[in-house]
Amino acid sequence: MNRKFLSILMLTCLTLVVSACSSDGDGDSAESPYASLLKEGTEERPATWAVPDYSLFEMTMAVQVQLGDTLAHYQSDGDLMCATINGEVRAVAVPETTGDETFFSLVVAGGSDDEQVSLCYYCARLHRIYVLSDWATFDAAAAPTGTSGIYRPEFVRV
Repeated sequence: MNRKFLSILMLTCLTLVVSACSSDGDGDSAESPYASLLKEGTEERPATWAVPDYSLFEMTMAVQVQLGDTLAHYQSDGDLMCATINGEVRAVAVPETTGDETFFSLVVAGGSDDEQVSLCYYCARLHRIYVLSDWATFDAAAAPTGTSGIYRPEFVRV
């Protein structure tokens, strides 16, 4: 009788553990507030994101950006990234791949009065646009890869 009771108890515990583990990654729990940001949306690839006329600006800031978050898993050739200053598109890039590294090379047009650069990322697989406001301060002298390696902004933290 003890053996039968112990077997039932062990099966019950195993069922509870499996059930708890299977619900961890479903993304619908209250613990994952960003899960809705990883579901397919309805946004189209922005036609208004165009490379600016660099002759209209005093200087440029070159940066290489890699997706540094969950969105890297959804990256594709149809993606697009842009940098904006005060809502105006100042750089646009498609993904480039070297070896197994994919990144965006942005040349941000600016001037001495420009301050905050925001990043916008269009994910073709998810049909969504992600915005990272005030991502960096415009600095024409900044290293293209930052001080500690390539820039890896997080649009979605999960």
